[in-house]
Amino acid sequence: MSTTELELKPLVVDLFQQLGLYTQASNIANDHNNTDLNTLGLSRLLKKHQIGFSVTNNTAKNLHLSIHPFLVIPQNEPGFIVRRQGHVFEALTGNQWQSIDLTQLNDTAYIFLIESLPTTRKNVNAFAAHMSKRTKWYRPVFWLSLLSSITGLAVPFFTMAVYDRVIGGQSPAILPSIALGGLLAVGILISTRLARAQILSTTSNRFARDLSEITFYRLLHMPLMVLSRVGISNHIARMRNAEKVRMLLSGPGGGGLVDLPFTLIALFAIMFLSGWLVLVPIGMLMLYYLVMQVLNKYVQAASPTISGEYQNAMSELSKNLLQLKAAGDTEAWQTKFIRQSRENSRQNFLYAKRNGLNAAVAHSLSLFTALITVFTGIFLVLDQTISPGALIACVMMIWRITGPAQLAFSSKQKFTMMDIAVKQFDRFMQASTEQSELRLDTPDNTKAPSLAFQHLTLRYKAEGEAALSGVTFDVEPGELVAIIGPNACGKSTLLLSALGVLEAQAGFVTLNGKNLKQYDTEIFRHWAAYSPSQPDIFPGTLAENIRIAKPKASDKEIIDALIKAGGESFFNSINNDLSVDLLGENNAMLSAIEGSYINLARAIIKQSPLMLLDEPLPHRNPLSKATLIETLLNLKGKSTVLFTSHDQELIQHADKVIVLDKGAVVYAGPIPDKATETSKKPDTTESPSTVAMQESPTNG
Repeated sequence: MSTTELELKPLVVDLFQQLGLYTQASNIANDHNNTDLNTLGLSRLLKKHQIGFSVTNNTAKNLHLSIHPFLVIPQNEPGFIVRRQGHVFEALTGNQWQSIDLTQLNDTAYIFLIESLPTTRKNVNAFAAHMSKRTKWYRPVFWLSLLSSITGLAVPFFTMAVYDRVIGGQSPAILPSIALGGLLAVGILISTRLARAQILSTTSNRFARDLSEITFYRLLHMPLMVLSRVGISNHIARMRNAEKVRMLLSGPGGGGLVDLPFTLIALFAIMFLSGWLVLVPIGMLMLYYLVMQVLNKYVQAASPTISGEYQNAMSELSKNLLQLKAAGDTEAWQTKFIRQSRENSRQNFLYAKRNGLNAAVAHSLSLFTALITVFTGIFLVLDQTISPGALIACVMMIWRITGPAQLAFSSKQKFTMMDIAVKQFDRFMQASTEQSELRLDTPDNTKAPSLAFQHLTLRYKAEGEAALSGVTFDVEPGELVAIIGPNACGKSTLLLSALGVLEAQAGFVTLNGKNLKQYDTEIFRHWAAYSPSQPDIFPGTLAENIRIAKPKASDKEIIDALIKAGGESFFNSINNDLSVDLLGENNAMLSAIEGSYINLARAIIKQSPLMLLDEPLPHRNPLSKATLIETLLNLKGKSTVLFTSHDQELIQHADKVIVLDKGAVVYAGPIPDKATETSKKPDTTESPSTVAMQESPTNG
């Protein structure tokens, strides 16, 4: 693609303006993170602003159905905006629309076809809407299945011809021609089955990929409080819904399920050969349905109920393995796990046994259908109503009816799970995300911001105590602000509220006089720097972990940020190697302190005007502590820094201190002079410094 990255951004801004999305266009123009926009970034940008689109080429038939302007990015030429006027396409050149022939474009050109604009109305059938976008496979699968079903009759008809004409008519001379026709039909059958399997596999995998991408993207943009209430197991289940779709179509039974409607061809063939004998398989199918309905209820009654608890126990064990080994007492956990393992095995055994009974009954009914057809057909043969070969052919075709029927009934559980997965996906897509056309402001990247917390009240649960209660205070640009107080008093919650990750039920936070809810969440969090109290280490190297905050950071920037975070001794301990695998075999047991260096390095490398640091000095050695304090002092006036801490030395350097107790502000202001405070109030009050000292790790 010759359209350079710098050329693409103004083109996208023009596209949004042509679509009438002027606020979104301004958002993109002011976003400094999109200066190197490429086609992949364009796709993400369109998704972010909830614009429906598809990427196609100039031969696509739906180009003549386009109702919105769209973007064309040729392989060797600059991109341009196109609109349809009747049967004519026009390209935007400067401020003028001029006719263009899209058929002259190279087939390798990217065409971002705009299908829908943002809307406040939520699609209640999101799964069906996404499924409808992949309809190209319907027609070839239908014709391949039809051809497969017709040629599948070749073997029964070949057998009938051998019995009636070769053996019964004593005409062995026609055997080669019959065999040749049979081989040709079988060859077509195999070819059509292989082609259909490839189409089903490709379609199901692409659709599963699309569902996984949509689900993952939406999970990343859901409010944190919503995600935390649902739990990680539910998120994993949502991601696995795509796998259920893939297995239903491309799994072992996918082709059989597609063949089910085409069993009518076998029924018509039996009716053509034997007349009313076709009533036998029809009657048996009805009996089959009634029996399997009863058996399915019997099987479902034994569905395992402890599987979730068993899986959670294994997750807890892996997460708390170090603590358990350190405690030296694992007997209780082992007893609990053995009990759950036995119960899980018992329930699964019972479920498997009943499933086996279900399969055995289904197979028996299929055999019973064939036997009844044979015994009934014998009378027709003796009555010379049908030939012996026709009876044999009918019995062979019985399997083409009972096989797909048996597969369909045995797959009822899959259909039920699929239905549940579809409903879950539809409900999930209706849930609100953080993205909104009302949140498109971008923060000022040139100066330190001011912050104001106004009557902020937040509860994690409706019936729980308030984590923050009426919090009100102001932070001036460039201030270094310490947030102190007892454990669980709301310090971390306050920082997350300032980051916009947690939204309060009452009150609000403003940045430079604007409500935080006016800012684009993605741009704002990319702009702000945040360091959590607990280490967050991702699979990969040290450099990759720090580049999460700044993907294009150089090695020198990474090293400088790590040293400024106080991690020089840690960096020396890994031989100054940025490519060391942090979760590899030799580094899987990183301490909390080493992890905190990486957290802080991510925050520092951003060079953000707003820094939110949660417990930046937990049990540091004196040298790294002094280094970090120097780093924070150098940020004064350049960045607005809010940090939580129990460390007295660090707190003393703050311009302002906020003391929290049970989620409420008990003091907000500069650190008072201890001597002055003591002389004025010798016995009745404590200064914020004293409060912090009492809550320091040394003093509990």
